[in-house]
Amino acid sequence: MLIGHQRIWNFLTQSAQKNRLAHAYLFVGPSQIGKKTLALEFARWLLCDKKTSLGACKKCRSCLDIEKNQHPDVFILSPRQEEKKGVTKTFEIGIDQVKALQHQLSLFSYGASYKIAIIDEMSSLTHEAANSFLKTLEEPSNNSFIILISSFWQQLLPTIISRCQLIKFLPVAEKEILDKLKPIAKRGVDLAGIVRLSAGRPGRAINLLADPEIIKSQEFNTEVFKKILKSDLVWRWDLVKDSWQNVPDIQEFLSQWLVWLRDKILEIYGCDDLKINIDQRDKLNFTPSNLLFLMKEVQHTQVILNNPSFNSRLALEVLMMKI
Repeated sequence: MLIGHQRIWNFLTQSAQKNRLAHAYLFVGPSQIGKKTLALEFARWLLCDKKTSLGACKKCRSCLDIEKNQHPDVFILSPRQEEKKGVTKTFEIGIDQVKALQHQLSLFSYGASYKIAIIDEMSSLTHEAANSFLKTLEEPSNNSFIILISSFWQQLLPTIISRCQLIKFLPVAEKEILDKLKPIAKRGVDLAGIVRLSAGRPGRAINLLADPEIIKSQEFNTEVFKKILKSDLVWRWDLVKDSWQNVPDIQEFLSQWLVWLRDKILEIYGCDDLKINIDQRDKLNFTPSNLLFLMKEVQHTQVILNNPSFNSRLALEVLMMKI
């Protein structure tokens, strides 16, 4: 379900209609904001037999094949995840996977006007794989169309960024998310509260709507962060030792900490109406400069953790020392 980003959609569809599409685009923005959803919707629209300016028909064979991830001319490359004993490990995208994709793009299409490649979380490529893929961006085949996706695009090689058209995804207005989710929301659900907690990220709102327990865990994680700020280094490192393995969960914790820090800054400046957690007021005293420093350190750790080759425990231990 595509929610918001109408400006980006109009730009891409009009570029295609005027035969002015770039050979490669780089979609950047926060996680769960809709980058991959729009990439798939646009791929479906490009290859649809009965498309309109509003979107693909979603009924023709091409649309159905893309929906099932079975289209012979559409390739999606994502970091592989593996779960063992409750711990999820994310693996880098290696050079063998990139070479296989390059081979597919070099072939003639099976009948579609494009061969489309979508690489999710481009920053997960190994350095060797990224350098290899750079050749594809420098010398693209005539019928290839590439969409790269990244939540932490600053990690990418500058040469890769320079060879793509950059498209930034911004938070979606609450009203747009509300209007889209009203038909699927259950009775009694605080949809307005869920949308506010999503901070303009439609994917986040959908996840909260599907599993309200996430909201309770979010409140717990915020309390843990406040305890961290008041605790000594020994307690902080013990916490890291017990919970450093599951990087996706850690990224979620860090995102929630950033929301709390943002709310504290708004509270200091008397902008309570803009806070995400409206009813939340704390007695901890911070200056705006302190809060900005904490936000920068948390964001820096998120960037580090997004690269599977880095030691997540070491990154968190460094964060605990700095904050």
